[in-house]
Order: sequence, then structure tokens, then C-alpha cells
Amino acid sequence: MTWMEVTAMAGYDPDQLRKTAASSIDRSDLDWAGKRVLVKPNLLGPWTPDTAVVTHPSLIRAVREELIARGCEVLVGDNPGVRGYGKVGDTAEVTGARDASGEDFVNIARNPRSTDLKSKYVESVSISSEVLDTDLWISLPKFKTHMSTILTGAVKNSYGLLVGAEKARLHAAAPRPRDFGELVVDIYSLRPPDLVILDAVVGMEGNGPSGGDPREIGYILASNSGGAVDLAMCHMAGIDPARLTTHGPAARRGLAPSSLDEVEIGGGLPVIDDFRTPSSMARLDPFGLGQRLLFGRISRPRLQADRDRCNACGTCAESCPVEAITMEKYPVFDRRKCISCYCCHELCPQAAIKVGRLLGFIRERK
Repeated sequence: MTWMEVTAMAGYDPDQLRKTAASSIDRSDLDWAGKRVLVKPNLLGPWTPDTAVVTHPSLIRAVREELIARGCEVLVGDNPGVRGYGKVGDTAEVTGARDASGEDFVNIARNPRSTDLKSKYVESVSISSEVLDTDLWISLPKFKTHMSTILTGAVKNSYGLLVGAEKARLHAAAPRPRDFGELVVDIYSLRPPDLVILDAVVGMEGNGPSGGDPREIGYILASNSGGAVDLAMCHMAGIDPARLTTHGPAARRGLAPSSLDEVEIGGGLPVIDDFRTPSSMARLDPFGLGQRLLFGRISRPRLQADRDRCNACGTCAESCPVEAITMEKYPVFDRRKCISCYCCHELCPQAAIKVGRLLGFIRERK
């Protein structure tokens, strides 16, 4: 049975959030006691909570505390987007996620695993091992618009399980919006979340996922189906689900209900007045040629060591999960082995690993 709980929430009150988190966890009817649980918020990059770009840290804290109360081993983590590559630590600090997670924050970008993917676009992906190895996982998406997928909610939140430049590689592999939506569902299908709790207290309208405007919505949605949460977002935003590029593929595979009539909903589901949807970039690039060019260039690794900074400590070679770096006085990168996870860039004590001009340009404008 697909269920959903809708809870009115005027602000991020800690007591209310924890009560709601407890109710959602209990409603799941899963055995949480003693389990190893991954909590994955939406941490797109180093934006502060008031921007409505990222999952609010108060929700992260509430969910973590309730899991600890049930004897769970908790891991909190996400892989930031293009402007966050190699910036997991900074993103955790600026978003408030590290403080909310305490000692349970984990850099899940450090443990990539190549995984076969049933997809017509790519044969395999590099994904954080934690989502495959934990007993249960909870998705904490943010209610936001998205220039490519219209909305970015629960199904799209699973895209953040990809490490490093995998996101860009997949954008280039499926540049047209409908194709990209199907590829996002391919990723989601690897392991759908056991529980979804959507931060819709303050969401984003307009040109999201980072360039839109905060919009007070005042709700928390919880469900055992990410697809149901996304349908509810469409209803609230006044958007035809057919426009959501992930809904059709998810429904056809049984990963989402066809309509909200198939969902047992507790609480009233509101409609947001005059919600602003994003401008359609697809009209300017119907064949995805611009995205293919941009993301194709970002996804190709161009790592090198700045010899003025590098002291040949070997940290990059030791931390590379696929042994693509060897030390020959200075680091040497094997581009055939490299999976573009950027662990070397993040972990270098001297900040000596350069990522290439285009990606560097994008990251500087966070």
C-alpha cells in the first residue's frame, strides 16, 4: 500500500519537526532498531538554509535524533552538484548539515562503486557505496523547481547518489529533457528509498534548483513512495504530472503511482496559489546539443597537479578509490582509470590538484 502523511508546519520548530519525523518513521512500519541507516538530504552546493536551495538542517537534525533514539547507526551525506565537486566539506558547513549531523556526517563521495545500470543511455555508473551497503535509507528532498525536470523532488534526489563528475557525464549521455528524466529514473531504480520526508516548509519557485526564489509553503510530506511525493508536489504546484519528465517512466516501471487516487493520504494536500514554474530552457535547446557540449566537457577529467603547491605527499594517490594516480615525483593521472570522483581534489592538503578550466570557472561562481 502506498501511503502519505501531510503535516502543516509554519516554521522549522525543532519540537514539531521531531514529532513529525517520529510519526513518519513509525508510519513506515519498518524495523529500524539497530539498523544502519543512510540519511540523504539535498545538498546541491554551499548555499545557506535561508536560500531554500538545500534541505533545512533542522529537518536533518530531527530525523537523525529520532533514528538514534531507535538505536540506529546513522550516516548523513550527499554528493554536491557541479559547483560542489571537491567541496563536500564546505557544503556541509555552509548548509548547516554538518552541525545538524554531528559525528554522523559522512563524505559519501569517498567510497564510489561502479555499478551496472539497466539503461539505454549508459551501462554503468559510479555511485556512493553507502546507499548499497546500509540496511535502510531515508531521502530528504527539497520542494523546488528545476529548469530541466520542472520539479526536483524525491525521484531526482536519488541523482545525488552519483559521485563526482558522473552527474555531468549522464547529462551529456541524455541531454534531451525526456531522455534525461528517464535516466534519472534509471538511477532511482537502483535502490528506491525506504522512506521519503519532503522539506516543503519553505520551498523554491521560479528558475530552480538554485536560481529561483524562496516560497513559504508550510508543509512536511512523508511517504513510502518517492513517486507519490513527486505527484503530490505536482498537485500542490498546479503542474500537470505529464510535464514532469520523471513521472511517466517511474509509473510505467511501478516506481510511482499513476495518480494520487492510488495513494492513501493522511492530512489535506493544499494547492499553492500562483506558484511560478521555471522558464523552459528546452525550447531553446530542443535536441539537447548545448547540454551535451557543456556537460560532456565537464565530465571529461582534466586533473593535474600544480607543481608550485604540490609537495609530493602522496595523499591523492593513497585516497584514489580506483588507483588511477601514481607518484613519479609528482602525481601522474591515468585518464583511462579515472572515474572523476574528485576525491584527490578534495583531500589534497595543499589544494594542489587542478580540475580544468571549465569546471574551475563554474565552481568559482558558486
